Amino acid sequence: MNYKTLALLLGIAVSTQLQAEEMMSHEGHDMSQMTDMQGMNDMAEKVMTKGVITRIDEANHKVGIKHEAITNLKMPPMTMVFILADPAQLQGFRVNDAVRFHAEQQGGKLTLTRLQRQ
Repeated sequence: MNYKTLALLLGIAVSTQLQAEEMMSHEGHDMSQMTDMQGMNDMAEKVMTKGVITRIDEANHKVGIKHEAITNLKMPPMTMVFILADPAQLQGFRVNDAVRFHAEQQGGKLTLTRLQRQ
């Protein structure tokens, strides 16, 4: 490699780094609206998953659901049992009902925090 090529490559690398730093700088930007982004984070945390109720265990506050992939838990589609955060949320539901739900890991257990009809 000759010196001209090396100098050219070094110049490009330095120029690219400076452009990247300039693009990432938020100096002078109005960031006052960023507080509204918290709502976006909350929505991402409450992603709803589609499924079908396969069994109901009211005595133990559990429900079985055959579901699509649960993105927030990084789980593939399967059938599994969830604990209900609030047993009252199961009221009016029956086996084979199509549902949308949100599940979370709470205390090491998969817990259904929201349940609604599709």
